[in-house]
Amino acid sequence: MTTWPAPLLPTPAALRTVSGKSVRVAPPFGLAGWSETPEGDLAVVLRSPGSATPTLADVAAQVPDSATLPPGTLLVILGELEPSGALLARWLGRNVRVARALRTSTLLAFGYERLGGGVDPASGHDLAWGYVSSRPSPAP
Repeated sequence: MTTWPAPLLPTPAALRTVSGKSVRVAPPFGLAGWSETPEGDLAVVLRSPGSATPTLADVAAQVPDSATLPPGTLLVILGELEPSGALLARWLGRNVRVARALRTSTLLAFGYERLGGGVDPASGHDLAWGYVSSRPSPAP
């Protein structure tokens, strides 16, 4: 059996959420909290689309196009939907996971590069990530 090396996880100094709003999910990478600064690396904590299983369109609707972000920006998409609803419903409910293939496909479609995925040992989050290109876009 072939053993593959573990992916190298990014090591951001801070992460802010794309929505800029507070979320009920702990940040990955052992970070103490979400950053509130308006610049820097980003994380998408997916919100429930209202259906049982999120689709590619549901994920894509929550991810910014790479052309709108500064070059070199890291974007991380967490694999579980943000808990929603009343406290009792969250406590009794199951965590809804979004397939890593959907998340990385969205990153690819929006022009991110150096894509990766893996489980963060510090938080247990299943992560997908990509970087905004540092190269200038080709002229049309």
